[in-house]
Amino acid sequence: MAKKPAATQMTPEEIDAFLDSQRTVLFVTIRRDGSPVAHPLWFTRLGENVYVNTRSDSLKFRNVARDPRVCATVEAGETYFELRGVRIEGRCQRVDDPDEIARVEAAQAEKDRRIGSGMGETPEWFPESRSRRLGRGERVLLRIPIERVYAWDFSKLRGHYAGSGSPRRVDAIKGRMES
Repeated sequence: MAKKPAATQMTPEEIDAFLDSQRTVLFVTIRRDGSPVAHPLWFTRLGENVYVNTRSDSLKFRNVARDPRVCATVEAGETYFELRGVRIEGRCQRVDDPDEIARVEAAQAEKDRRIGSGMGETPEWFPESRSRRLGRGERVLLRIPIERVYAWDFSKLRGHYAGSGSPRRVDAIKGRMES
C-alpha cells in the first residue's frame, strides 16, 4: 500500500520557489570527534544543487574535506501556520570548475537583484572591505547535491483544520502557540 503524502508536503516547484526566496541556510558538518556543528551561511540554489562559499581555512571546509556528509536546512515562519522549511542531506563537494563557479556567481547576482543583497544596512566602508576579503583567493565554493530532501509548509494545514468541522481544534492550536 502506498504511503499517503503528508498534509504539509511541498511539491518540487514549491521547494524551488522557497529556496529561491531565502538567503540563509543552516549548514551542518561533522567535527573530527563525530559531533555535529551548525554554520549559518548565505547560499545559492542552481538546478539540483545548493552552493555555499566559505574560507579555505574554515572549520566547515576542514570538516567537509574530512567527511563530506552534510545537512542543510532553510526555514522560515514566525507562527505555526507560517512554518516552512527544506532540509537537504547530501555529500558536499568542492567546486573547482571555473565555468560552474561563474554560473553560481551569476545565479547569486540574479538572486541579489530579486530579493536584495542583504548588505543594505552595512557601513559604507564594508562593501570594499568584504570585496577585498573575498578576492584573497582563500575562498572555496562548496556544492551540496540535493540527494535527499525533506520539505514542509504548515500553511497547508489551515485548510486541513478548517475543513475538519472542529473550530475548537484550530482554537486549541492557536491557544498553545500564544502561551
